[in-house]
Amino acid sequence: MISKRQPLKIPAKQLIQDLNWIIENPSLLNFEVLNEIELTPLSDAQELRVIQLGSLEIKSYKLGFYFEELIRLWIQISEKYTLKAANLQVQNNQKTLGEFDFIVENLEAQKFEHWEVSIKFYLCHKPQLELEGCWGTQLKDVFQGKVSKLKNQQLQLGKSQNGIKTLKEIGVKSFVSRGLLKGMLFYNEQLGQFENDQLNLFSTKGIWMYHSAWGNTSEGPFVVLKKPFLFSLNSYSKEDILSKKEIQRLIEKNESPLMLAQVDENEGALVELSRLWLLPD
Repeated sequence: MISKRQPLKIPAKQLIQDLNWIIENPSLLNFEVLNEIELTPLSDAQELRVIQLGSLEIKSYKLGFYFEELIRLWIQISEKYTLKAANLQVQNNQKTLGEFDFIVENLEAQKFEHWEVSIKFYLCHKPQLELEGCWGTQLKDVFQGKVSKLKNQQLQLGKSQNGIKTLKEIGVKSFVSRGLLKGMLFYNEQLGQFENDQLNLFSTKGIWMYHSAWGNTSEGPFVVLKKPFLFSLNSYSKEDILSKKEIQRLIEKNESPLMLAQVDENEGALVELSRLWLLPD
């Protein structure tokens, strides 16, 4: 059981598996929407480097924080990029106007790049509205709103007067802005899916349902996923496996949303078959 009273130490094996999940799962958007950052697969040498670096300690259990730490690690072991700055604040008269997620140097192109990265899991409640009809656990977190913020605000920060000044202070005079939006879309089988010019049709998909519909699902088995471990199943074992009836008892005791992975076992390791998100009615 994860305790939120102390920092979480994540072992190298977990970091490698979660990085692989992020790299292998397609982005939510088509490449041209954000001039997408390309994360290349880890080589044997890079995996060895992660092992040599050892465990990573994080103080926040927020999924976005862990995701950024994984991207920072990928940059650290990359042969193509070096990190110039991370979470670089842009200020004016002691007021924070924004923040650059990452400023990296592309060693092959000999150019600097400004990166904005995000991880999102969206529920598609109204597919007829396309991106406007998908949101997170908070209604204000709308898919289209996030895309617009990335394109029109976060990736434009380097063009502002204060942004230009901040970058010049660290020796960056010219750069290319690139974005990355990873995650999953969860569809309700009764409502169907949708297509959109910005949406990557090959993005990873899951199923959402209300608690009252749980009786109609398959028998399982299942694992309850908890933040920040919503990527690979490396942190879970057969001891975490629950039956359909056990999930039903959890639902009856707790009115909170639950994210589940339907799993199978292969040589002692858990393999994810599908991803589900259960919501209170």
